[in-house]
Amino acid sequence: MVKNIIMEIFFRKELLEYREPEHPECPQRLSAIVNFLEKKGKKQLHSFEQVSETLLLEVHSQRLVNMVKNNNFFDPDTPNIPDIYFYACLSAGGAVAAAQSALDRRDACALIRPPGHHAGKDFLGGFCYFNNMAIAATHCLKTVKKVAILDLDGHHGNGTESIFKDVDRVIFVSIHQHPAYPGTGLVSFSNCYNFPVKPNTAFSDYKIFLVEAIGLIRRFAPDILGISLGFDTHLDDPLLQLRFVDSDYYHMAKMIASGVSCPVFIVLEGGYDIASIGNSFFCFLSGWEKTKNRNG
Repeated sequence: MVKNIIMEIFFRKELLEYREPEHPECPQRLSAIVNFLEKKGKKQLHSFEQVSETLLLEVHSQRLVNMVKNNNFFDPDTPNIPDIYFYACLSAGGAVAAAQSALDRRDACALIRPPGHHAGKDFLGGFCYFNNMAIAATHCLKTVKKVAILDLDGHHGNGTESIFKDVDRVIFVSIHQHPAYPGTGLVSFSNCYNFPVKPNTAFSDYKIFLVEAIGLIRRFAPDILGISLGFDTHLDDPLLQLRFVDSDYYHMAKMIASGVSCPVFIVLEGGYDIASIGNSFFCFLSGWEKTKNRNG
């Protein structure tokens, strides 16, 4: 009998507890995904624990950790919320759990908030406090030699890039809208490969860059691939002007799943249209699992 390959999904309901009024990074964006999965019969969600401060400090400065822990910071986009240190550490823990699953040869996705790819070693911003992907990738580097990071959020992952630039065991590949926040990612350098795309780009044009990104990853031959997955590329997203429809995420997942052979873990980043994000994620998951079961 052929084994049915499924992606392991990590989630904790505590990540729905915090909110900032009128802020686009809201609990509903995560609950919309979880509720949609439950309606489709995908009810097995795995728990996880907070990241350890030891691992946190392998990526971030003590200064930043203390700022978040003590609520001693101000950023116009990144709310100073009571107990945000707990939620940020829990979110990072989900990323590490998904990465560990992939290290154990089971593809996995962390449905987490707050997102992380705008947080650098010594700075927060863009709704991000700690860099979930960088923390998970650093965890992986203790076990494997090479890690690739593919950032498919509609915004450039400036924090992830700044953490891993010139690290020869890692490549960072990002496809993102320009102009848009944070205004970085216009050129490629060293181990960082950037593909800025214009506003109003549809998936039919975007996928040309995705093919090139997958080729870069294949040539690097990583032991594991981490994907920063955002749904702010959707045409209804309020923060960007890209033109994806729900079904495009199905085809995106199929392209990646058929293009790379190493274990993969996925970390949720952005995506702020509540009405579309549940189906968009389910389309991605369906494309991934269908491709893996066909190839597996």
